[in-house]
Amino acid sequence: MERVFSLIPQDSNLENGVDRTSWRPTLLRGQGSGVRGRASPPRRRNPSLKAVLLAAAAFWAALATGCDRQKQGEEAVAWVNGEPIAFSTFWDEIKSRYNEVTEASSPQQDVLLVLKRKVLSDLIRERLLLQEASRRGLTLSEETLEARIDEIKEGYTNSPLRKSLIKHAMDYDHWRQALRENMIMEALFTSVVREAGGVRDQQISQYYQDHLDEFLVPEAVQINQIVVKNRSKAQKLLRRIRKGESFEALAEKYSIAPEKEASGHLGTYRRGELPEPLEKAAFSTPAGKVTSLVETQHGFHLLQVVKRIPSHVQTEEEAQEEIARKLSQEKEQAFYDQWVARLIHDSDIRVHASLVGLVVTDEPKKSHPFQNEANRGTQ
Repeated sequence: MERVFSLIPQDSNLENGVDRTSWRPTLLRGQGSGVRGRASPPRRRNPSLKAVLLAAAAFWAALATGCDRQKQGEEAVAWVNGEPIAFSTFWDEIKSRYNEVTEASSPQQDVLLVLKRKVLSDLIRERLLLQEASRRGLTLSEETLEARIDEIKEGYTNSPLRKSLIKHAMDYDHWRQALRENMIMEALFTSVVREAGGVRDQQISQYYQDHLDEFLVPEAVQINQIVVKNRSKAQKLLRRIRKGESFEALAEKYSIAPEKEASGHLGTYRRGELPEPLEKAAFSTPAGKVTSLVETQHGFHLLQVVKRIPSHVQTEEEAQEEIARKLSQEKEQAFYDQWVARLIHDSDIRVHASLVGLVVTDEPKKSHPFQNEANRGTQ
């Protein structure tokens, strides 16, 4: 085993559609079945079966050869502060992420080698974080875990969670354990960034002045709506409204749209948020007036423009909460990234000699506060 300090950055891109993640543990993506913070790769045209099989055969042959050599006399691919990472764990994770790559595109040998590199670095990093969580006494109750699983299950109305896991070749118990670990790492993140400190009012003001374009609010309209299926009925309702009858009362009685229960109150919409025919009618009608008939696939619409809101720039007071949240998140993330780098440097990480090149970084960035020190430790 050789000792290493620096791991590849966890937000490194893997070419050709492989995922990109953040050091901050993000538990769920998509429908909530993801684990270990991985995002699903973008969909591309399916490659031919022959291309996939040829690439897969070449990859597995090369990988298996190297892994067989590792298994002889030693079952760990790495040791993290004296705790082993089993060969089987590394192998299973490689196979899991390999399936994601093949869904995105025809796998290339170099991409899969980068994937191998990333898996090993991720497993080492996760083991370090879980060790630190244990040291801090961070645990997760069964009740909390089951509550999160119930939340995830709600996103699987058309397909039970277990069936979806089987479809993606994932064992439920393995998925459940990975979910538990992600939640513990979330708790660790929260614990660590408490030390990051808050954002000063001066920083908020400076950000507002430097990014005024971010606080431009487009023109908007507040509207009520009546929808009916018949054109003649819509025309009769329009005449009654123009004679002075209550739009809200007629909406409650005749509209077939869901908002009839709220007297036809549809809400406030900015430009670009309504279907084109409705937007054109609403934004060309003065406040207090009703549009002419608008026909869509849903029927015939009558829109009452309750209020027009001109385009404007939010005041600093209006934007303060949003700015504070953004700056706080950035500050916490930067603090956490540096904390993780220090944790890596201060840990005893030993990797099998045949894999050490996968986790040692290239020339460290001079701006990184810990990598230079870590690099000196390997000399």
